Amino acid sequence: MSQPPYQPPIFIESTDECNFYHTIDIPGIGLVEGQWDLRSQVEEYLGGFGFRDRRVLEIGPATGFLTFEMEKRGAEVVVVEPPMDREFWNSVPYDSLGLLHRESGAWTPSETAFFDHIRMIRNGFWYCHRVYGSRARMFHGSAERLPPELGSFDAALLTAVLLHTRSPVSILESCARRVSGSMIVTERHFPELGEGPVCSLVPTVENQQWDTWWQFTPRFFTQFFEVLGFSRHRVTFHTQRAFNHELPMFTVVAERG
Repeated sequence: MSQPPYQPPIFIESTDECNFYHTIDIPGIGLVEGQWDLRSQVEEYLGGFGFRDRRVLEIGPATGFLTFEMEKRGAEVVVVEPPMDREFWNSVPYDSLGLLHRESGAWTPSETAFFDHIRMIRNGFWYCHRVYGSRARMFHGSAERLPPELGSFDAALLTAVLLHTRSPVSILESCARRVSGSMIVTERHFPELGEGPVCSLVPTVENQQWDTWWQFTPRFFTQFFEVLGFSRHRVTFHTQRAFNHELPMFTVVAERG
């Protein structure tokens, strides 16, 4: 089997070139505040999973706080990020924002601003990757079409990422093909959605949520995991600090039956 084309690390000299999605304690710098502060309840966020000697596939690492946390716990980590081209983000195709026909025109202001934001978050990953001495590898490609060259994994981690994707079930299916053990999903909890297997569409004409597609119930994931052959699962609930608010969350850990 040929080797997957992992991305060579990018040398980022200064935090001035970065945005930080996660609050993180950077060696030689100190505490840098981000949009999400997972430090106090990271065990809950990761579902209490044991990572020692596990090979883990992480979809969408952002700053990499969880990447480095899993490495501290003894995991080998491969992260997946989309290439930084115009198709890198599953943006909701709002006609009113110029996103429906974007293939034939110039980049919209929303696209340009968001691209720069994500580029600097990815810079933050590579800066922290260097100063932490991380051995995590990054694959650029679609999470919906993970190549067999990546090999097999003991676990896959998808945290607060599927709400931003056009087809979350395609990504879960793709990950399941590569995972022999456990799937871990963490998302916002919306009790008002009820207890059924609900995936609720977020964008409306009024809210213009072009970067967010879905809200989920835990049962949406457990039911689909059962379909994929992960018949044993547990769901835990917790709160996390994000955007200066305490947000209700849930984590599903599903294991192959």
